[in-house]
Amino acid sequence: MRKNNRIKLAADTVILLSSLILCYVAYSCQWLPAWPAAIPTVCAVCGVFAIVDMFYQIAKQGSREAISYSKDKSRARTVEKIERLILLDEQDKPVKSWDMAGRVSIVIGREGGGEDVDVDLEDCAFSSFIDFQHAALNFCLDQWYVEDLGSQNGVKIRKAEDGECYKVMGRPCRVAAGDVLYIANTRLLLS
Repeated sequence: MRKNNRIKLAADTVILLSSLILCYVAYSCQWLPAWPAAIPTVCAVCGVFAIVDMFYQIAKQGSREAISYSKDKSRARTVEKIERLILLDEQDKPVKSWDMAGRVSIVIGREGGGEDVDVDLEDCAFSSFIDFQHAALNFCLDQWYVEDLGSQNGVKIRKAEDGECYKVMGRPCRVAAGDVLYIANTRLLLS
């Protein structure tokens, strides 16, 4: 849509410049016969229409950007920020937590496979079911996404909005504050 508006604005600019050039040539050339005297008037009228249309397109584009900005701003207010990843025990009590503020990527797994992880679940009860690099949380476009890194036992999400469990398969899945990640049988709360 913006490309079409830019093309229209460029075309209006060309029409305006052409009109001004034709007016200048018509007034400055004394050798033209008398009958094309209407040409400058026609060029001036076309130029006025081009100027009016150009200002209309600029104003229309500005109002679209203002509406888009206000929508983005209101959407940003409704999204809760995820600041912590909390390991839960069987009674939903926090055992351990990791700070997510300022991060763009977090690898979840367990140490020992020669791979670096940001969230080490080695000392969890079900650590034998967790791959060395099991899952990743990635921050993109003001949202967090979880991705299964080809793990053997998979990744599930219990969404806070509907309480349903979903399996992460093939592509990253958006997560929100209050969602619970199941890394094998280990539960991690996004808060």
